[in-house]
Amino acid sequence: MRIRYVNPVGSDAIDAYFARQLAGAGGADAEIEVVHAQAGADSDSPFLPPATASHGAILEALAKAQADGCDAAVIGCSGDPTLLEARRAFEIPVTAPLDSALHLAAQLHQRVAILVADGFEAAILFKDLARLYGLDHLVAEVHTIPMDYPETHGGADHEAETMAVIERHREVLSGRALELARGSVERGAGVVYAGCTFWTGEMLDPFRAALGVPVLDPGRGAVAMAAAAVRAKAGIPAGAAA
Repeated sequence: MRIRYVNPVGSDAIDAYFARQLAGAGGADAEIEVVHAQAGADSDSPFLPPATASHGAILEALAKAQADGCDAAVIGCSGDPTLLEARRAFEIPVTAPLDSALHLAAQLHQRVAILVADGFEAAILFKDLARLYGLDHLVAEVHTIPMDYPETHGGADHEAETMAVIERHREVLSGRALELARGSVERGAGVVYAGCTFWTGEMLDPFRAALGVPVLDPGRGAVAMAAAAVRAKAGIPAGAAA
């Protein structure tokens, strides 16, 4: 089984990083390929460019995944950009982090708390998307985490700047993010979703252990959902060759 993870940021600086963090997320029979969309002028930023610059590039990357024979594709951004358009346009399963997390959360508890990074009005977007997906009743709270990002534009070493942003995401998990998530759990949330793909992978392990409830991984969860969709489509049991 081949699953292509499309990093919407138009740079290869973090493709290898995501490949390491996503390894094994689809099961032993799933090969995870990480590529990035060619989003144009803002490709030197670790953040998603405006919709006018990025959505076409994401859809082109998804079209290439289907043309290349991939069994499924993942949109690697928690704002789920182009997800509904992609599902209308392509025959292969296409998943995205927020949609996947809400469906997974529904299997685990009646309420989920969501953490988002500040600066992008993500809290409003996530609430609107949950309503669009018909799953807004699951959302107990959406917390915006102050990030205080390092300067990420104009430097000569784009990869170092991007990794500094990722490291900042790691740092907040032991501070304000943990404090807010604990408050949500005390108020009845039984699941927490880390709502930014920079929170993908091993950095969530100590956060999960400290919190004591399921913490949904944005990237790995979307890959797992894609793998499940491939198996459901073909009637293939987990672990069998695809």
